[in-house]
Amino acid sequence: MIRRALIITALWAGTGGAVLAHEFTVGLYLEGPGSKARLAEIVAGFLLAADERDGHAGETSDGHLGGVDVQILPLPRGVGEDIAGLYGNPAQSPDVVIRFGSTRPSDIDIPPTTPVFEAGTLDPGQDWQQSDFAARYAATYGTSPTRDAAQGYNEARRLDMAIRPLDGLTPGPAFEAAILATAGGLEW
Repeated sequence: MIRRALIITALWAGTGGAVLAHEFTVGLYLEGPGSKARLAEIVAGFLLAADERDGHAGETSDGHLGGVDVQILPLPRGVGEDIAGLYGNPAQSPDVVIRFGSTRPSDIDIPPTTPVFEAGTLDPGQDWQQSDFAARYAATYGTSPTRDAAQGYNEARRLDMAIRPLDGLTPGPAFEAAILATAGGLEW
């Protein structure tokens, strides 16, 4: 018991007082007409990407991005309660928010320090409807992907690229720079 306490104390001290978690919660925010159905499509695309590289049987999260467990929190709260495919247990407050559409998430309860990023654009030179993504999406869900599904997939890929070299969301400036570097399009 003493040895365990020493290990925990050493970990705490070695991280500057912060416990390093190997998971994070991403808020996916969309409001407006038809937002519930659109958000379900965004989540479906996101889940496909979150399972591609590091997925495994018996997961307790909604997938993995950058080798880190990801929990998905549809926003605003309550809009995604019955979205299929979500198995994780997201934190009450997201660690990062991706905003789809032009409405700023001012009415959701997130700390002011939580980074909020606008969804990036799909690569203009890429025909996502004829991509490997479209084939994997159709095989998984039995239907062709919508633009919203492709956008969800794109955002998960952007997060994966930003997180993988950092093994998480920190340091914040490096994570932010990596996300912003792919805002104009990401080839997948």
